[in-house]
Amino acid sequence: MSLFHKIAAEGSPLQRYTLYMLARRLEIPFLKISFNLLRGRWKRIGNLGLTRALFAAAVTRPIARHGDAARPVPYEALIAHIDSIEGAIAVGPCRCRITHKSCGHPLETDIVIRTGAEAWLKAFPNEYRVIDKNEAKRIVGDCHALGMFHMIFFHCPTTGCAEYVICNCCLDGCVPYIINRELVQRNFPFLNAEWLAVTDMEKCSGRADCVSACPFGARSVVDGKAVTSGCFGCGLCVAACPEKAISMKHNH
Repeated sequence: MSLFHKIAAEGSPLQRYTLYMLARRLEIPFLKISFNLLRGRWKRIGNLGLTRALFAAAVTRPIARHGDAARPVPYEALIAHIDSIEGAIAVGPCRCRITHKSCGHPLETDIVIRTGAEAWLKAFPNEYRVIDKNEAKRIVGDCHALGMFHMIFFHCPTTGCAEYVICNCCLDGCVPYIINRELVQRNFPFLNAEWLAVTDMEKCSGRADCVSACPFGARSVVDGKAVTSGCFGCGLCVAACPEKAISMKHNH
């Protein structure tokens, strides 16, 4: 382990400081600018190829590679993962939704954990509150029932820093998801999937419910059967399949 890995590790003073600065000073401006450029009032400028190239090179690509990166996680795996969390858990209003106010999904869905909980409670003591694991799982379950998907965010992914927030996401309101879709994976990469959707071809009838449910365009019907290509591991296809033909397999 390098010296930088040690000083930036989970719970270190450097991680505490950088997460607090992210919460207090950096997160909302980044989300606001990104949403306005890609979906909001600056969209005409944001649609220009030069604008997108510059924004990707100067902002989104460095952030995803060296600042914060996300990984979609299937519902069942996330519920089990919450049980394993050590340290504080808190919840507050989704930073994306309070930024652009363009989404009608539930607001109190931003579940910060470990050092992330410490940072966001310190930065916004009137907005975030401590919760237990059961309430965290209830929030995730309520969002899952609404057809939302879930992502865990990692701070400074290249240094091996640990996760700090569980986000409950939707297609119209999640700014990191919008950036990834608009600027493509190369310019705002999500972390490699830990879970992949696998189809039991004997059960699959090719109805394509999973195709419409997949937020990443990773499902398609070929020769009357649903197949997966470029799966991010969110697991929404599992819930959508009426034949229960899809399961999530750990990507070792």
